[in-house]
Amino acid sequence: MQSGQAIPPVRSTVPLKQVRRLSHAGIRERRPHRHDDGQLFTIQTGVVAIEVDGGRWVMPTGCIAWIPPGMVHGASVQGGMVGTSLYFDGAWSRAAMPDTVKVARLSPLLDALLGALTGSEAPTGTALDPYLAVFADAFARQPAQTLFLPMPREPRLARMAARMVATPDDNTDLDGWAARIGMSRRTLTRRFQAETGWTVGQWRQQMRLLAAMERLAAGHSVTAIALDLGYASVSSFIAVFRRYLGTTPRAYMPTDGAARSRPFR
Repeated sequence: MQSGQAIPPVRSTVPLKQVRRLSHAGIRERRPHRHDDGQLFTIQTGVVAIEVDGGRWVMPTGCIAWIPPGMVHGASVQGGMVGTSLYFDGAWSRAAMPDTVKVARLSPLLDALLGALTGSEAPTGTALDPYLAVFADAFARQPAQTLFLPMPREPRLARMAARMVATPDDNTDLDGWAARIGMSRRTLTRRFQAETGWTVGQWRQQMRLLAAMERLAAGHSVTAIALDLGYASVSSFIAVFRRYLGTTPRAYMPTDGAARSRPFR
C-alpha cells in the first residue's frame, strides 16, 4: 500500500479482535509460527528481534511492528521486555495494512491512537472505523526503520551468514570465508551483494550494530559488548555506534539497561 493512499473503511465482524499485554523477563525465544490475524505490537521496555524468511528485524523501545496475517515468523527477547500486542481481523489487515513486515517509530499520533484503542474507554463496533482508518493511514505514512538484516538464500552463503550472526566477534576476512564455504572470493562477493543488497562488510557492520542493541537491552556493559562483537577497541565501537545511530551506546539505553517510553493508557 502506498503512503498517502486513501483507505476506505473496511468492515468485518470484529476488526480489532484482541489486545494482549506482554511481559517477559530474561532471554525468551518463540519458535516460528503464524496467525490468521494481523499482529501489531509495540515495546515499552526492552528490545525484540523478529525473524522471518529472508531477514531479521531488531525492534527497540519506541518502535511499532506489523506482521501481516499468515506470515511465518519467530521472535526473541534479550533481557526484560514489556509491551502490547493487538490482533486484527485478517480481511481488514489485508485490505488496510502492509502485506510485508514493517517496523517504524511510534509517532505521537500512532501512540495516541493506540492509547485510545487499548484504553478502558476504547471504541467498539462501527465507532472503531474512523480510528482504524486514521491509524492505517498514519502507519503507512510513517517511514520504515532500517533496523533490518537481510539473509542470503544460497545455502553456502546462508550458512556463512548464520555463523557470523552466532559468532559476531569472528573477524574472518573474505578470503577466509571463501575457503571455508568452498566458493571463490569473486563469486562470494558478487552473489552476497546480489542476494542481500549489501557488501559483506556493510552486512557485518549492520549485524554487529543490531547485536549491540540487543545486548544493551539485556544490560551488558559497553566494554563487554565491544569485545563480544569483535571491535578492536571500546572507542572504535562507540564511534561506529554514534556514526550510524546518532548517539552513544550508553546514552541509547538508560543505566538500568532498558529504554522506556510511557505505556498505553
